[in-house]
Amino acid sequence: MARITDANLIFAGSEPKFTVELTQTDLSKTLAWYSQSKDKNDAFKYASEFFKKKHKLNASSVLKDKPSTFGFICRIVSNGGILPTQNRIWFDQEIEKIKLELTSKKEEPDNITPVKTNVISIQDRIREKASECIGELEGQIDDLILSQFKTSPSPYGLFHTMNIKDAQTKYILEWVKLKRAEFDEALTSDDEQIREGWSNFTKPQIKKIIAYCDQVILDCQKVSANSINTRKPRKRKTKSPEQLVAKMKYQLEYKELGLTSVKSSDIIGCMQLWIYNTKTRKLGCYNAEDAGGLSVKGSTILNYAESKSVQKKLRKPEVTLPEVLKGGKVFLRNVIENIRAVESNLTGRLNDDTILLKVIK
Repeated sequence: MARITDANLIFAGSEPKFTVELTQTDLSKTLAWYSQSKDKNDAFKYASEFFKKKHKLNASSVLKDKPSTFGFICRIVSNGGILPTQNRIWFDQEIEKIKLELTSKKEEPDNITPVKTNVISIQDRIREKASECIGELEGQIDDLILSQFKTSPSPYGLFHTMNIKDAQTKYILEWVKLKRAEFDEALTSDDEQIREGWSNFTKPQIKKIIAYCDQVILDCQKVSANSINTRKPRKRKTKSPEQLVAKMKYQLEYKELGLTSVKSSDIIGCMQLWIYNTKTRKLGCYNAEDAGGLSVKGSTILNYAESKSVQKKLRKPEVTLPEVLKGGKVFLRNVIENIRAVESNLTGRLNDDTILLKVIK
């Protein structure tokens, strides 16, 4: 069991010190103490000192973008704390990432003062603000992991506190979509090296991180919507799902196999659309790019993940299609993969030979 040299230090206001391995409860309480008693500048100082003493490295240029939680954990380790196993694995991985980044980024000598410029463009300010917010979002992910996935961090609350505007959400969305793709690959990849690299997380834990990324996307969209409302631009009439699909081309029914297309307006906002081309006998599945779901413009499917939206030709459509129509989400995961045929990417275009088989919300 972890021991603090003075058990009342956390509550008395003094900085806690440790002698042996911390429990998860010790770590949570200690991080709470640092969050209340110290600020981001203190966290940066702790991390810089840790790398200079433990690794003989000047990592200031990299550490300035790290969340406060990382600096506080550097301080805990420096003060003799031994992290719980899972947190120690995470901390070691973060250190290796920083070392790799340092090898590709030459540190400036301490005795050279950077040339300052008085002119900072608006775009630079926007990127700087977005980068600062991304660092804090990384910190929320770290906090989620350190709490054993028991907390529920609020990206929108952070956006409100940092006064994030629509202009910054562009860069935040670029970051979070890459982050989501990274964890999605960890969840679905068959590559042994990737699986080994994420072996310290369970699948439910990875799914919680993916859910957090989806929440960041939704909250970015909320900030953008609020920004539009604040600016009060020329009003654009919002189109209903029925209006969006009004000009879409598709086949209503295919009597030979007893197929009938689902309601076309159900495509708007759905996460998955299954189609069947009666001319080419190809079964296809569109997967949404993000939590906003699929949309339509004319006869083109929008906002779908190109790498995950594929089709294959059926040898016996009379056998496979009824299974698709009856199958649930779990069954549908492997339908395309189990078809023995050449796989090709969907183009997004629908035509008069396309049956809308099924939508998954």
